[in-house]
Amino acid sequence: MYLLVFCMIAVVFLGFVGRLHAAGLQLTNAAQNAARSASMAADPTSAQIAALEAVDVYGLQSRCIGGPSVVMSWAPSPSGSWQGGSVTVRVSCSVRNQSLTGVWSPGSRTVAVTDTQPIDRYQR
Repeated sequence: MYLLVFCMIAVVFLGFVGRLHAAGLQLTNAAQNAARSASMAADPTSAQIAALEAVDVYGLQSRCIGGPSVVMSWAPSPSGSWQGGSVTVRVSCSVRNQSLTGVWSPGSRTVAVTDTQPIDRYQR
């Protein structure tokens, strides 16, 4: 009897860990894609728009509580211009524990991923 209960709890726990890992991978891919899209933009304003559009492709609206949070920042090049600098995008998402375990459980987890990409100094 105890073995059966332990096995059931272990299966739920492994499912939770697996789904949490899958959510983290999806956010990692979204952050990398957003940072790369932003780094190919011509200026910081269009980079912010490109990053948001890149994250929208992943359909995180239905998975995250209130949708994903996308924050973009950039560091200028040594000459102070956009070209040659770097862009950093942070994507975070709060996921209900219930959607991770498959059974009712209270609370939520926040998964956040940051990615930095260089901005091409020779782009036009």
